[in-house]
Amino acid sequence: MSFDVYTFRQQFPILSGQNRFGKPLIYFDNAATTQLPECVIEAMIHHLRTCNANVHRGIHDLGAKAEEVYESTRKIIARWINAREIREIIFNSGTTEGLNFLASQFTSLTPKDEIILFIQEHHANILPWQRLAATIRVVNMTESGDFDGEDFERKLSERTRIVSIAHVGNVLGTVNPIPKIAQMAHAAGALCIVDGAQSLGYGPIDVQEMGCDFFTTSAHKAFGPMGIGFLYGRAEYLERFQPYHLGGGIVERVAFDQPALFREIPARFEAGTPNVVGIAGLQEVVRFLEKIDWPAVQNHSEQLKGRIFEILEQNSSIEILKPSNRRAGIISFIHRSVHPHDVASIFDSEGIAVRAGHHCAQPLMKALNINGTVRLSLAPYNTTEEVEQLAVALDKIPHILKGK
Repeated sequence: MSFDVYTFRQQFPILSGQNRFGKPLIYFDNAATTQLPECVIEAMIHHLRTCNANVHRGIHDLGAKAEEVYESTRKIIARWINAREIREIIFNSGTTEGLNFLASQFTSLTPKDEIILFIQEHHANILPWQRLAATIRVVNMTESGDFDGEDFERKLSERTRIVSIAHVGNVLGTVNPIPKIAQMAHAAGALCIVDGAQSLGYGPIDVQEMGCDFFTTSAHKAFGPMGIGFLYGRAEYLERFQPYHLGGGIVERVAFDQPALFREIPARFEAGTPNVVGIAGLQEVVRFLEKIDWPAVQNHSEQLKGRIFEILEQNSSIEILKPSNRRAGIISFIHRSVHPHDVASIFDSEGIAVRAGHHCAQPLMKALNINGTVRLSLAPYNTTEEVEQLAVALDKIPHILKGK
């Protein structure tokens, strides 16, 4: 099983560039957003050049072409994630909107009802649920940083209505056992919602195998454009939901003297003018993902991750947070004497892009008793040579701080 990373990365024009210091770009901030391959960029440009028009009810040729892009993308996504029906795919701006939409459907919950979250959740999977009246219960992590299944079992009860959890953690890279979690949630009569923000770039998704009721994700985490994503939801639940946004395109009838008659799913949840250019890019993203040899890519990622662990462990000033080979390609660490932002700034001067801070996961930071981390996140286009430059940059930190 082999993966030619150099051929793969040639598809990403930005990776041949330099940063403002004139250093070749080494991009380790993929959990925040990944770079776009030429084919996705070209798909969006092609759409703008050939069929830039609004969707829904367009009689003219451009409108029909745009509508074809729009609805064919829905079909391709449904196939890619193994949805039961095409109508179970709803376009949105990304994971955050998907989670807010779902929370908006449960405003009737009371303090007697419970929602279970994991300590490692991103703020986008915490804040929407806190606006509801329901009681939030938090599952702890194990000593190794994994989802604590025993704690989950203790907190799961007949009062549990929703279990909402990230598939892949954005700080530690923890890959949560979604099929087991969904099975246990359903046994308790609860729904299972999956924050899939980090999922698409990790490998193929099968929502039926996961067993979840809802799954939402963002294109820009998997070689796609920003501002576009989708929500998968089981049709039997979506049919009971009310529109989150109100506007054009979601109604069969509007009158001043009677209630609106909303369209069937998924149209009733896609008000206003959608990001059709982003959807054209998203379609090409799925085609791109389908061509990837994921076992070979994951083997490549494991090799890079193993070398990064070696480099970090050899530096006595570094503490890796919950290191494990069971993680996705996301590694967080702290420098014992240098603030994460300063580490990131020094890395940037060496051409290395990383993320520093609390990563929108302040409850996790509190549990770890820290204020923030430096986060390295890998993509298939990262190379061994780039990882070795990380070791060089780490060695420079004390000298740079001393002004040498």
